[in-house]
Amino acid sequence: MNEETYFENVRSYKLLAKKEVGQNFLGEPAYAKKIVDLLESEENDQILEIGCGAGSLSYFLSLGPAKSDLIDIDEGLLAKLKGDFEGNKFLNIQQGNAMRYDYSKYDKIIGNLPYYITSGIIENALLGGDKCKRMVFMVQKEAAARLLAKPETEDYSPLTIYLNYLYEGKRMFNVPRNAFYPAPHVDSTVLLFKLRENVSKKDAEGMYLLCKKLFLQRRKTIYNNLKGIVKDQDKAKALLEASGIPLNARPEQVLAEEYLKLSKSL
Repeated sequence: MNEETYFENVRSYKLLAKKEVGQNFLGEPAYAKKIVDLLESEENDQILEIGCGAGSLSYFLSLGPAKSDLIDIDEGLLAKLKGDFEGNKFLNIQQGNAMRYDYSKYDKIIGNLPYYITSGIIENALLGGDKCKRMVFMVQKEAAARLLAKPETEDYSPLTIYLNYLYEGKRMFNVPRNAFYPAPHVDSTVLLFKLRENVSKKDAEGMYLLCKKLFLQRRKTIYNNLKGIVKDQDKAKALLEASGIPLNARPEQVLAEEYLKLSKSL
């Protein structure tokens, strides 16, 4: 099936989109190709596409050179794709839930993520993606702002600290709502995350778990929160001083490198 015919077919699926699971199908091939090109796929890569839907990104993954696993929870759309790509040597299409999936074998991950579980999917990919060196996600613009949030902002969170410590995150381009069928209420943003050199996932995970505890009461000072964790105010004070963190700082004012020092001290 050529590109024009294929994407005409994708656009026709707008009447079957399920709003309850955030289905909006990308119907413009130029955007889909641009997104997949960000993976910089190589022959030996093992790629995962999360939420393949009607197959907009899948079409360009089907051209190779890497092998890709495609997962979705919608049996009807999976049947469509299996018919579209029958005999294709680059694609393995299967039912899978991104919130309960094994990410450990993938070098690169791509997906157009549903708004309501964007953070959950990215958290699972981060915690489980032991080999993952590049991630390309299309998310709604508001979600993109949260994922790239800076310190001392309301959106700064344990997930943004963890994500941006391990990966160099960059906003690549926006995709207008009218490129989707049916059109959502907001525009989308494509994000690229490249694994940083010389970072330890084990250290990062320890830091992340600590951040999650300290952010439970983000309006308190980090000193007051840490006292509750270590059960000793003198120890809490010493740990913060050794990590270069002011006692009156709040969780959203602390940098990832400082959290890493604190986590290692603990």
